[in-house]
This record gives sequence, C-alpha cells and structure tokens, in this order.
Amino acid sequence: MYGYGRIAEIDLTDGKTVLRDVDDYLAYEFIGGRGWTAYIIYKELDKIVDGLHPSNVLVIATGPLTGTAFQGGGKTEFGALSPQTGIYGDSNVGGYFGIRLRKAGIDCLVIRGKAPAPSYIYVEDGRVEINDASGLWGLNSSEVDKKLREKYAGECSIASIGIAGEKQVLFACINVDWNLKKYRHGQAGRTGIGAVMGSKNLKAIAVKGSGEVKVADPEKLREVARRFQRQVLESPTYDIWRRQGTMLTVEWANNAEALPTYNFQKTRYEYVDRIDGYALEKIKLYTRPCSNCIVPCEHIVPFNIEGKKGEIGVEYETTAMMGSNLGLKSLGEIAYANYLCDDYGVDTITMGSIIGFVMECFQKGILTEEDVGFNIEWGDINSVGKLIEITARREGFGELTSLGVKRLSEKIGRGTEKFAMHVKGLEISAYDHRAAPAMALSYATCDIGAHHNRSWAITYDLQVGRYGYGEDKVDRVIYLQHIRPLFDMLGVCRLYWVELGVDPNLYAEAYSAITGREVTLNELLKKSERVWNLTRVMAILRKKISIQDDMLPARDFEDPVPEGSTKGVKLSREKFIEMLKTYYRKRGWDENGLPTKEKLIELGLEEAAKKLYG
Repeated sequence: MYGYGRIAEIDLTDGKTVLRDVDDYLAYEFIGGRGWTAYIIYKELDKIVDGLHPSNVLVIATGPLTGTAFQGGGKTEFGALSPQTGIYGDSNVGGYFGIRLRKAGIDCLVIRGKAPAPSYIYVEDGRVEINDASGLWGLNSSEVDKKLREKYAGECSIASIGIAGEKQVLFACINVDWNLKKYRHGQAGRTGIGAVMGSKNLKAIAVKGSGEVKVADPEKLREVARRFQRQVLESPTYDIWRRQGTMLTVEWANNAEALPTYNFQKTRYEYVDRIDGYALEKIKLYTRPCSNCIVPCEHIVPFNIEGKKGEIGVEYETTAMMGSNLGLKSLGEIAYANYLCDDYGVDTITMGSIIGFVMECFQKGILTEEDVGFNIEWGDINSVGKLIEITARREGFGELTSLGVKRLSEKIGRGTEKFAMHVKGLEISAYDHRAAPAMALSYATCDIGAHHNRSWAITYDLQVGRYGYGEDKVDRVIYLQHIRPLFDMLGVCRLYWVELGVDPNLYAEAYSAITGREVTLNELLKKSERVWNLTRVMAILRKKISIQDDMLPARDFEDPVPEGSTKGVKLSREKFIEMLKTYYRKRGWDENGLPTKEKLIELGLEEAAKKLYG
C-alpha cells in the first residue's frame, strides 16, 4: 500500500505491543491524522469511562502527506476523549515528530491502559519499547526533552508532558521537540491531551526512524510540489509572513476590532504596538520552521523577568490571550508567560482565558487576595507567573483554576458564568466575535468546543459585511469546517492555503501521487464531512449535545463593544439562533443539532446511525 505504513497498538497495562498493517477502509475512507483519531476513538467509545480513566484511548496519527516531499507535510494529530470537555478532543502539532514516526515505518500509535509505574515509549524503525521513566517523573518538559535527547543521540523527536500533565490539569498539553534547535518547538495544546498522557503514567514518547515513506509516483509528487512552491514564493503575503509569521495577526486583529482585550471586554488594545509583529521584528533572535517548510512560524524572542532569563517563540494566539487579554505590555513578558506554560505543560489559550477571567473577578470585587493568596491586577506579570505555577501544580487556588474556566466559574458563581469565555467547556481562542456572526457560529458549532482552527470565518465577515447573519455565512462556515480539518487528516499545514493563497486542489494532486489513487478535492472534502458528523455523533452519545450546547457566553449577547467603529455592537440572540438552525438544516441535521439518519447513511456512517436511531 503506497503512502501508508503500520499501526502500533500499545497496551501500557500489560506492556504489550502489536503492529498491524493499515487496512483499506481506514486508509481511504478516513485518510489519516484527525480522521483516524476520530474513527479509532469512536470504535472504542463504549468502553471509555471518562477522559482520565485507563480505558481512555490516546491516538497519535500522522497523515499520508506527512514525511513526504510535499511542503508543510509535518503535522501530527493527538486525540482522545477530552478530560476537559467530556467529548471527543484532539490537537494538532507540527515540528518533526510525525516525520520521524513515519520514517520509523509507523503511521499511528494507539495507546491503551495505564502503566504500573512512570514510563515512556521509545520507537525506532518498527520497534516499540516501553521503558522506565521514574528518573523523568517530576520534571518539566524542557528537562525531559534534554535527558532523552542526550540518551538517544542523533535525529530523534520527543513528545513529553510537564508537571501539569502528571498532575492531570484538565488542559495540560504535550510539548514536541523542546531542544531540537534547528526546527520548531510545538505543542499539542488544546483539549487536555497532556492530562490523558499523565493519567496513563506516560511521561514521553521518543521516536527515531531511518526509512522513507513509500510513494506511488515520486516524480508526479515532485512536480506538484514545484508548482506548490512557486505559488508560495509568488504570494504577495510571503515576505511579511516570513518576517512575522502569525504575529502579523496582532495588528490585523486590533485594526479589525477583534483583538481580545481584558478578558474580551474590549476589542482594541492601547499598547498593541508594543506586542505586534513589528515589535517582534525589532527584538527577535532567530526563526525556526517546521520540517520541510519555507515559511517559519516560530520567531524566538528573549525574556528577562526579575532575573529569570531565557528565550522562546511567540505566535498570535499566545500573544493575544497572554498579552492584550491580560494587559501585558511587552513581548518579553508574554514570552516569559509562554515559557512557563510550555515548561509546565499547559495550553496557553486556556491559561490566558482563565487568568483573564480571574483578573476580571478581581476587577469586579468578586475575588480578593484572601481568596487567591495574592493580589492580581491587569498587566501584572508576577501574578500571571504565580497563577500559571499554582495551576500547573494544583496548589491552593490552583486546584480550582486547573479545572478550566467553565468549572471555575461554576465554583465561584455570583454571575461569573456570563464572562467565562468558553463553548462546551473549551475556552474561546483569540478573536472577539460580537461584530462577526460567522466567526461566532464557527466557535459555537466547533466539534471540540470553541477553537478557531476548524473554521476561521472572521475574514469572511469582514469581506461581505460584518453585521449580517445570512445563509452565505452559514455556507462559508460549513465549507471551512470541511476544508480546514482536511489538512489535519492529510498531515499538512493549513497556513499555506489560509495565508498564502495556494490552490487547495494541489493537496488532492499530492495525495493522488502518494497513494496511487486518483481523487479530487471534492471527494476528499466529503470524507472530511464524514468525520465532522462522526465527532458530532460522539458528542451526542457522550453528553447528549444539542442546540443549547452550541451557544456562546452571555457576554457576547449582553455586553456591547465599548469603543471604536463597532461601538455598541453585540450579537443578536434571536438572529444567532436562527442562524444556528439554518446551519443545522444545511448540514442535514434536525432542529436540535442531531444528524439525521439519512445524512449519516449518505456519509457511510450506518453504524453511527444505528447507535442513534436503532
């Protein structure tokens, strides 16, 4: 089979590993990456007690384009039943991990059970070992990565958790390649997959591989890759993207009045010029791309906060959620906060949302120094650092913040649920959407909870008129929810298409050259639609998700934008609900958001239809 390797089934409880070939159905109907994580977890769903139980299944899957000559093919999907939301969760990371896994002849790791003692997995050229990690337990990710990299010299890739993962903080993340100097250090950040690793006594996964991905038509793939590269280099946004990466979005979002500021109270930040892409260019030390990429996203900046020195990459989501959202006024402060989050191993989007929520509670007098243990003010990097540390260690007030903003607001009460910025228990990422109904719909209907990576529709709001709730916006959201996750299925970066405007049909051509099976983009998009419906079925089976769960925080409907050209704007609850019902109808779902039996059968999900309808 061209384009695919093997699957390693690992049972940590008994220490056994079984290797099996990828079957045609999994390969061609679910493609890889996110498609595989969703399908494998769906098949195990009835056996899973909850996200932190040994019965949960951690699936790590590459895509058929990962590790090939196609640019941007360095993505890996980490999926499980999320301990944070209680429904299917996944997170995508670049770097080198997926490429090394593919070179080792393995496309996917399916990890079950719980190791009797702290352990790590080592994979090399088709061999899988479960090794003792007692000497790594209690260390943060930077130290774990360093020790394993010293042990496995040469070209290895390492995924690890920090103390937050060990403590099973519900939004703990996984770090990939902290000390791989040449290439990007990334995170599988969202939905608490790091906590799943911790619950399994799994500290890290190290991978080495010396093989190559078997491609059906290498010359055709090279030809497609040449056309792809030409489009990238000719893109009018290539130069600024190369210089600033995602940090160019800081200025853009501020100008668009969509930059989350002071826990989404405002949409513009008065100190934006201190933390935007141009501020980055003045202080950045160097850049690090993902593997096989000519557009580096990670731009490294220094920090020196009260004698704590270091350097780390910054990007838009962290800069917005840890910067303007908290009132931090320098990239050095943001970099320090990012360093702490990465080293302890917590998602920066969720952590930034939680800290912003706590700061607003202080602002409103709902929380005091007596409640938390120290005073908290907007823009105070010291209190930001303390909150990160006690959260990661689950100490004192950190026991509450470790639960995420939804549960935290429920514990505090007193009307704080209004400004706890989440959907389905997952914190909203860095775009204010009160004047962007398509983006609001994207957040409300995202299958894992509020996350921009599934459907970044705010540019369409700006393109066609930001105040409308029309069917065209619904159509755009649905299209984005198919094409953007498709990149995660293929194992490639979406930013070439999103930011540089390359022809998405090239991805279908590359897939065809790799696998030897001719497919069109529309055929691939239909498979992505299948996965979208499958994850919806899982949410319904686990938590009876329906229309009331596809709803935004009260702030979006009750608190108008306070300033700027969008001053006074807020979402209309009535119009948004009608928009949501239109979305259901166009998806082939009923008025409560349940995929119809006919729709599931149309997509080849007969088993899922039987589970829902008998």
